[in-house]
Amino acid sequence: MYEDILKDLESNLSFTYGNNITQYDSGYICDVFSEIADSNVDIYTSDLFDWGKNNMYYIDEATKEFGDPHDILRQIQQGQYYAYEQELYENKDDIIKYFAYTYLNDNNIKLNVEQEEDLDDYLSSVDSNDKLEDIIDYCKNINKDYELA
Repeated sequence: MYEDILKDLESNLSFTYGNNITQYDSGYICDVFSEIADSNVDIYTSDLFDWGKNNMYYIDEATKEFGDPHDILRQIQQGQYYAYEQELYENKDDIIKYFAYTYLNDNNIKLNVEQEEDLDDYLSSVDSNDKLEDIIDYCKNINKDYELA
């Protein structure tokens, strides 16, 4: 039903781990983004060094933001966390849209063109301090709102 929309969005989200948002059904978006970033930080030394050699910028920025942990592995990990979190926020609109359309698709909720436009308008107003459950509620109720109008 929404496969084309999801495919387009997913192709943009491959590096940011943005599609991991569908593993959640509640919580503030900012907290979910932090959890996604944290859960994707490498734990193996060789993986960290491989990532770190091409991402000194993020390591430096994370050290400025979070401080120096005085451990090179932890410093690379915090750089990785910082990079992933930044990328999630940079792609927030697409990630939120991906979350909503996945919910609609998984729950077989069909929208007409006008309802999709209303949903897209609503999603463009969502910010990182909003809750995922509010998006779910909007998706559940959009058909009901049109029936009342």
